[in-house]
Amino acid sequence: MCVAMKTGILIVIFLAINLIVKAQQDPQFSQNMFNHMTVNPAFAGQQGRWVVSGIYRNQWQSMPDAPETYALNVDGPLKIKGIDGGCGLNIMSDKLGMQTRLHLMLDYSYKRTLSLGILSVGLKFGIVNEKLGSEYDIPNDENHTQPGDDPAINQEDLSRIKFDAGAGVFLSGKRYYAGVAVSHLTRPKFTVGQTGEFFLAPHMYFTGGYTIHMTPVWDIQPSAYVMTDFASAQYSIHTNVVFKEMYWGGVAYRYEEAVIFTGGLELKNGIMVGYSYDWNRGDVGRYIGGSHEVTFSYSFGLKAGKRQKIYKSVRFL
Repeated sequence: MCVAMKTGILIVIFLAINLIVKAQQDPQFSQNMFNHMTVNPAFAGQQGRWVVSGIYRNQWQSMPDAPETYALNVDGPLKIKGIDGGCGLNIMSDKLGMQTRLHLMLDYSYKRTLSLGILSVGLKFGIVNEKLGSEYDIPNDENHTQPGDDPAINQEDLSRIKFDAGAGVFLSGKRYYAGVAVSHLTRPKFTVGQTGEFFLAPHMYFTGGYTIHMTPVWDIQPSAYVMTDFASAQYSIHTNVVFKEMYWGGVAYRYEEAVIFTGGLELKNGIMVGYSYDWNRGDVGRYIGGSHEVTFSYSFGLKAGKRQKIYKSVRFL
């Protein structure tokens, strides 16, 4: 066996072990400070206006069939019999190789104004559609079980729909925010083939951010984000420098994984666009490549020429 082939096999084994150990079922994002609606139902209506927002992530550019994620959110305030709250809709598609997961969720939040800020408690419920292809690339020899002889895998394309639910809490003030959320409370379970099965494990999210006013036109916005499935955890810290509450650029670090560069702008007509690039660290990064991510939002019901802000300088999506 040549040296190049041995090296390639070692790299594949290393990547597989690394991804299995650290892998979590929910997709990861880099611009988490602009993506609360995707994970936390308590954020629904938090901005006090109707907002359409979305995020697209193309991960690990150099790997075939690498993760690709789309999310579209709509949310706004909702007042029922004098009770302040919010409602929202989440649609998310996450594709990895032959597996595609589609979420369709409805959100509701209840709000109370406290001395610390606005506290929201939210619930999310809906369906998750799990699709799994049936084209397996398995060597045809006596050392490998063929798909037709393995009862734990599907012999034809699979599509299953299950009920799913989540919950969250979100606290926001003039200069800060903090949130916690949990997904897959129902632990949706899917069967594969005759004997195979898997379920979606609950994931918990923690997020927080603060705005530091440096001058009348310059702000610094540090934030932190943690995602865990109670078996492994992912940590990231982020700092944005904001000019005139309209333009920003920053850098983030995802623990033992990537350095992230971000930038964006917020227009007076209610449009916000952001971009980030993940530079994966170490030798592994040379083989899996970087990741691109784009966020956007559009706010309804704005006064001409002026964006209606509820929380000065701290940006939400």
